[in-house]
Amino acid sequence: MDSSADWTAYALFSPSKARAQQAQAKDWAFVDAWLAKKYDKRIPVFERSEETLQALLSLATLNEAADEQRGAVERVEKLAMQAHSRRGQESNDAFQSIIASLTNSGLESLQALSDVAITLETADHRRMAMRLATITTDCFDLAEQLRSSREQQHVLQQEDTRLKGILHALHDDSLKAPSSLSEQTVELGRNSKQMRAKLNEYDERLRTLGTDSSISPSMDNILEQLSLLKAERERMHVLKTELDVFEGLPSDPKAARSKLESARRELETITSRRDTLFERLLDTK
Repeated sequence: MDSSADWTAYALFSPSKARAQQAQAKDWAFVDAWLAKKYDKRIPVFERSEETLQALLSLATLNEAADEQRGAVERVEKLAMQAHSRRGQESNDAFQSIIASLTNSGLESLQALSDVAITLETADHRRMAMRLATITTDCFDLAEQLRSSREQQHVLQQEDTRLKGILHALHDDSLKAPSSLSEQTVELGRNSKQMRAKLNEYDERLRTLGTDSSISPSMDNILEQLSLLKAERERMHVLKTELDVFEGLPSDPKAARSKLESARRELETITSRRDTLFERLLDTK
């Protein structure tokens, strides 16, 4: 029995297997058609297997899908190019119409605007405005820095001139050291040695006087003498106050006593008059 007869018999015996065989035959027909279209070749009989069929079927399906996508993209690009060509022609006509309607000043303004757009690398008016504002701010900052630098340069030049004047004055002959400077230095050194020797001598004398306790009084004695002197001064002040009361009296004791009695009687008279006036004042009230 040949293979077709066996397949027919097997298919009649198993309908599900027959459907699977038919589907596989259709898949192989699709793969063979795709290979013939792409490479003009067919799969050898000994290479036909289930794994090869699945691999080639997936590859053919993906290739067909990619071809369809590529074709769709090409159609869209073609339509876009046609639309762009139409819009470009329309834009060119509108541009030429605008150019023709502009005056000379308008053309100059348009040229300036285009130059600014090229320089700033943008055609968006908002970005152009922002960048122009930024450039203006930067220019102002740079101008301020330049002005400050020039002022500093001017100050430095003035200071340089002043220092050069001082340096020139320092090289003047009047500021040179006198010829007798070495002799004066030697003389000052000699005097310094003599003064140092005298100073050591005086220090030695002071140390000698400091160790002799019989000559210099102690601090306690000095404080005690000062306290006694202060007490005597206070006593003398009290006595002087008491003696001031008797100032104006005669030196003769009898005459002094008589004057004192007269003053006492005068005091009593004044006291009596005071009392009388006080009593009258009370009676009047």
